[in-house]
Amino acid sequence: MTGLNIRPPDVEGVFVRRINRFMGVAVINGEESLIHIHDPGRLGELLRPGIRVYAYVKSEGKARYYLTAVRAGDELVLVNSAIHNHVASWLIDNGLLLKGYRVVRREPRFLDGRFDLLLRRMDGVEAMVEVKGVTLEVNGVAKFPDAPTSRGARHMARLIDALRAGFEAHVVFLVFRRGARVLRPNTELDPRFANALKKAVESGVKAWAYRLTLGDDWMLKPECELPVELP
Repeated sequence: MTGLNIRPPDVEGVFVRRINRFMGVAVINGEESLIHIHDPGRLGELLRPGIRVYAYVKSEGKARYYLTAVRAGDELVLVNSAIHNHVASWLIDNGLLLKGYRVVRREPRFLDGRFDLLLRRMDGVEAMVEVKGVTLEVNGVAKFPDAPTSRGARHMARLIDALRAGFEAHVVFLVFRRGARVLRPNTELDPRFANALKKAVESGVKAWAYRLTLGDDWMLKPECELPVELP
């Protein structure tokens, strides 16, 4: 299996600065333009002035472009969180992760919210899945999150609720950094999320991490599962 084709970018440019959570400025085609950043993380180690960025042309909204990847040294890093569910579904449906399950619905409703995926095993058991993208890597350790996320902690609590409702529950961390060897919660930055993840796992939620790398041919290549280490 070669990998998952990612839509190639329309343009490339140079990042200038971040304005807010979802907006930045980049020089594209010789002029400064607004670029939409779908990933809500800080991306501080990636979105630095002068870094090469890759984007799609947007047809509406304030920003003219939509960020999809950045060049960090000699590697391309996917930063388009809008396709995380698609990537996780592809891994599962191709038997690379959570073997024996198939995706039956994306963004299934649960109580007053939604999860990312609903899976079903051959024996009929159903599982709720929350998907997280990881772009922060320090000395071989992939860390999540890269910005405090009360929403992420709530998702872990909601997975426990899914267990109580009779579902299996899983959290999947998609790691997009080539040098990552292990996934750990970013306890120093967000102890609330780290504690929520630990409580979820102790309650029966399964935590998975899978590394993928993006090639210059815009093929997202599956690499391997990574161990998840909890505090």
